[in-house]
Amino acid sequence: MQALNILFIGGSKRVSAARAFKAAGAALGFEVNIVAYEMGRGLPIETEATVLQGLRFSDPEILADLRKVIAEYKIDIAMAYHDHAVGLLAQLTDATFVPTCSLDRCETFFSKKASNQYFESIGMPVAGYPTGVPAFAKPDKGSASQGLLRFYHQDELDAFLASPESAQYEIQRLITGQEYSVDGYIYMDGSSHFFAPRKRLETLGGEAVRSLTVEHAGIAKACENLAQQEGIRGAITVQFIEDAQTGELFTMEVNPRFGGAMLTTWGAGVPWFHMVICDAKSLPHPAVNFQSNTLMVRSFQEHFFANHDAN
Repeated sequence: MQALNILFIGGSKRVSAARAFKAAGAALGFEVNIVAYEMGRGLPIETEATVLQGLRFSDPEILADLRKVIAEYKIDIAMAYHDHAVGLLAQLTDATFVPTCSLDRCETFFSKKASNQYFESIGMPVAGYPTGVPAFAKPDKGSASQGLLRFYHQDELDAFLASPESAQYEIQRLITGQEYSVDGYIYMDGSSHFFAPRKRLETLGGEAVRSLTVEHAGIAKACENLAQQEGIRGAITVQFIEDAQTGELFTMEVNPRFGGAMLTTWGAGVPWFHMVICDAKSLPHPAVNFQSNTLMVRSFQEHFFANHDAN
């Protein structure tokens, strides 16, 4: 079989994704080799990949280092599994196949403020900019639900809005209701796309560990709108919340990469890994047989490393 080399960046725990890529590749006539660009040893991905010791995302030499890795290991596809990795790979589309949005659109989504303005500009539903409680604030460049602030008392919100600190946050009306994550893939030539919603039933560290696939007309309409926009391509995750009282749907954020729990919709019949390989190799698009009401429950698995040097 023809070799197909796939680079993972920030995917030290994405063992299931590596195995799924290998299975998809074999079905399409490729022998998939995973190369993981990481820091440290004793990582779960070592069971499925060749692990390279990389540089920090903030290192000024990391782009040059990644170019060297792509050339040396003859990388066919590069996958980002961390927000910082997305911005790096979006600058390396001349070196290998990178299934993500354009760099300027990625930069939009890295900012909660810019994202909300963008959603408004294309007519996607947003929660607005409140001056009254309840409200919440999220760091403009934050991720994984870290650093969120909630306000239930008007005097506390007023004090926060008057503070210099508030400029570093996106402030929205606090919505109570069901959260949805939507896994999606838009072929890089724009010829086709597919979105699959799932309810976020339980999360850990900002990532779903229990989720249920669903069909939702409002989400389908919003995602169809998003897919038509310039620069929206490749793997993507869209998050929504539905107001428990009014049933209104609001856009929370977009991540221009696959989320960790995308295996929920993969397990429900969406061949995401086949899609990426077919897109990279200009093969016919695989058939999709998405099944709603599929429940995913994530478990923990232990990995053991003999003679491991903790230093």
